[in-house]
Amino acid sequence: MSNTLTVSNKSRAAWSQLDKQLIQAKALLRQMRQTVEDVEDARIIERAKIAHGNKPRIPWSQVKKEVGLD
Repeated sequence: MSNTLTVSNKSRAAWSQLDKQLIQAKALLRQMRQTVEDVEDARIIERAKIAHGNKPRIPWSQVKKEVGLD
């Protein structure tokens, strides 16, 4: 007698389907999380624009120099 566990093909197929669904669900959650972050970023930018009104903004070239991207 063997100590190995036999798993039916039907059971393997069910687990395989569940694994695929789990992968799809994780991918969807990542996309949704990114979308929420993008929306939050857009709201922050809009609030900053409103709060600063017509004050002059810092040019992108200056920001890149200060951050070290240039």
